Amino acid sequence: MKQTVAAFIAKTLEQAGVKRIWGVTGDSLNGLSDSLNRMGTIEWMPTRHEEVAAFAAGAQAQLTGELAVCAGSCGPGNLHLINGLFDCHRNHVPVLAIAAHIPSSEIGSGYFQETHPQELFRECSHYCELVSSPEQIPQVLAIAMRKAVLNRGVSVVVLPGDVALKPAPEN
Repeated sequence: MKQTVAAFIAKTLEQAGVKRIWGVTGDSLNGLSDSLNRMGTIEWMPTRHEEVAAFAAGAQAQLTGELAVCAGSCGPGNLHLINGLFDCHRNHVPVLAIAAHIPSSEIGSGYFQETHPQELFRECSHYCELVSSPEQIPQVLAIAMRKAVLNRGVSVVVLPGDVALKPAPEN
């Protein structure tokens, strides 16, 4: 069976030395949390609120100087990341936020919990990109991680839950 986009993300983060991801699980993040659980090498750090996840990732990045990761589910989960990500960005710490999104076929329809993550995160990140097809994930994830580390700030990868469950490209 081919690895999913979520598994590709988990494996790439593992190879980059990420040890934990702070966040709140939700349907749109199940692919990622399941992949992390199967791998067993990156610890999922559950928080009660996404804002806490972003602040925790920022503190980790501040203390270690290394890339830290947080994740929020679609809709309100993304909104709750904002305060912590602004803090991370203004403190110049390398943080990657994985912002889960509604199903890609529903974007623009007024779907339950629809937000516009690229607009939400524009002012608190060096990079924010929507992954609308599996073929994008290798390049988008690499750019996001590189910009977070080299520019000392936040990068956001917006990932619809259905795209996370699709087969990843083989390259």
